[in-house]
Amino acid sequence: MADLPEDAISRLEPELAFLVRRLEMNYRKRGYPMERAHYLLLGRLENGEKSTGEIAEELGLDHSTVVRQVAAVEELGFAGRRPNPKDRRSVLVCLLPAGAASIAAMRAARQKRLGRILADWSEDEREGFAGLLARFNAALLDADRAEHIAG
Repeated sequence: MADLPEDAISRLEPELAFLVRRLEMNYRKRGYPMERAHYLLLGRLENGEKSTGEIAEELGLDHSTVVRQVAAVEELGFAGRRPNPKDRRSVLVCLLPAGAASIAAMRAARQKRLGRILADWSEDEREGFAGLLARFNAALLDADRAEHIAG
């Protein structure tokens, strides 16, 4: 925290709490075509199949959580799995057409709403915000991993 002045931290903390609360509330109200956890998991598969271990690492989740989520999206017909030919102890998970269609519908709905919210922001402001948010999410994931290891 040495790099951030205390006043910035004290301003960020309640803003983040408000953001999380608003996002949770809006998610429940919107009626998106799939659960957020499924959206994030299936999004990891858009560029090809992955092992449950790879998905867990990318999302910063426990392997058992990913296995349960994979079972849920498989039951919905959004993903499939097969034995990993390189490691018979693991499986590879792939995105199925129904999952790809559901992701596309959810992404379109989310992007449309986000576009309305940020309509009066310049492209530079949107790009800057996107870059800072990506950096924050990466730092958050790194911190979670470090705390889990130290834990």
